[in-house]
Amino acid sequence: MEVKGKKIWIVGAAKSGVAAAQLLHAQGARLFVTDAAEIESSSKAVLNGLGIEFEEGGHSIEKLLSDADFVVLSPSIPLDKPLPMSARQAGIPMVSEIEVASWFLPESSFVVGITGTNGKSTTTHYAAQLLTLGQLTAVPCGNYGRAFCDTLLDPAKFNAYAVEVSSYQLETTLTFRPNVSVFLNLQNDHLARYGTLDEYLKAKWRLVLLTQRSGLAVVDNNVFLHALRLGLALPECPVVISYGFLSKSEATVVMDTHKAVVTKRKSLGLCSDQSLPQASYGALASLALPVLSEHKMAHVWCTRGDDDEGSFEVHILSGEGVLKDITFNINEPVLPGDHNQLNILAASLAALHLGMHPNIIRAQWQSKTSVYRHLAHRLEDVAKHQTLRASSGRSVHARIVNDSKATNVESMLVAVRSFPQGLRLLLGGEPKGDSYAVLAPFIGSNVIKVYPFGKAAPLICQQLAGLGDAIAKPSRSMLDAAQLALDECSDGDVVLLSPACASFDEFKNFEHRGDSFRNWALQRVINI
Repeated sequence: MEVKGKKIWIVGAAKSGVAAAQLLHAQGARLFVTDAAEIESSSKAVLNGLGIEFEEGGHSIEKLLSDADFVVLSPSIPLDKPLPMSARQAGIPMVSEIEVASWFLPESSFVVGITGTNGKSTTTHYAAQLLTLGQLTAVPCGNYGRAFCDTLLDPAKFNAYAVEVSSYQLETTLTFRPNVSVFLNLQNDHLARYGTLDEYLKAKWRLVLLTQRSGLAVVDNNVFLHALRLGLALPECPVVISYGFLSKSEATVVMDTHKAVVTKRKSLGLCSDQSLPQASYGALASLALPVLSEHKMAHVWCTRGDDDEGSFEVHILSGEGVLKDITFNINEPVLPGDHNQLNILAASLAALHLGMHPNIIRAQWQSKTSVYRHLAHRLEDVAKHQTLRASSGRSVHARIVNDSKATNVESMLVAVRSFPQGLRLLLGGEPKGDSYAVLAPFIGSNVIKVYPFGKAAPLICQQLAGLGDAIAKPSRSMLDAAQLALDECSDGDVVLLSPACASFDEFKNFEHRGDSFRNWALQRVINI
């Protein structure tokens, strides 16, 4: 895109808007920045330093309509608001900061675009580190980490980009062409903006359709079936369907149905290089596998080991020209929880498409050989395979996990399910109206004891009454609860901070809470 001399209005002066302004200014565009709120002083300093005019506290829509060649729209502004509606009626193009960044990507760049309702940040964080091991210089960016435009201010610094992309950003993204797209999952979210889950899916599906023809789209099976039911267009690139964890009998069905798909396609007279006509979807809807041309499809799933140690196998059933048949045996993954194995799997498929050797990928998946640096406050292993000192001076071989980002009960339950046994759960903070009673079935199975703290402690004790010694006496502070849990640990136990509450009764935010917890744990590590 040639932007030199073009008059571009940037609507929204948060991180991504300012980064877009910097990148477009460097390309010779004439800019004006507008924000309905007060612009932060640090952002004003950047704009003033570049000589970019701006306004705050409201938008001059009439001036925009007479002045702008196109608009860079903040993802926080829905398309049915006055400014974007006015721009659309006037025929002024609107694009996202993601779109702007894509105009200036070096041709040799390798780009992974990642979307979904949950797990985007973890997958983006992991993918960037994995791609770096493929002798690339990768950076996590987009909706997580740095703004995409910011990473391109020095275009020689990076040659690989793991880009988290939200549905909001995708609404005005037009020509961004990732080498690999990842659609992790879809759950009810952002319905105030989209109205229905179908419309939410359509916004996110844009990423799949934008994938380069020579690239790869990794899509959750339930998402793909939903897209087929809606009759959405299919991408030009090969598609990998991810089934998550299957029983061995379910995996057999997948493999058998793959053969049935090929047979069914032949009976319909479809050649291997033809795309399925939309009318055929119904005829094939009863099949377990979504249907694409054979050479455009691969399938991946996980099966659990026969032991109780959390081991599992990853299976890739390739299509012609799509990946290769591979089985990974994973004994102790670097991140806990089934959901995280699917996040790692998605990043690993991108690395396989890049050409990374499977042995490197498996080594990074395995805890004992991985050099992965954990994403802070999201099931972050603070102390693992280490010895800690309790208050009495007793040493204990325990695991300390920081999941301070879990500010609601649903997120806490995801964390609890990630550990099969030995959990000592730190629960509390400022309550948000959730019920803690849903935790009861886990107590006595994988949860040894709950340690309530903060303002929510009385409510937690009330809702989990009757569980006896499995509920500790309330602690006034998080660190008091943490110390009590460590003092009661046996070797092999896990002290998990997954508070299911806001942090504001004791901390500035969940990051501050997680940092305090991490510092507490590291001070108790015995260096042998």
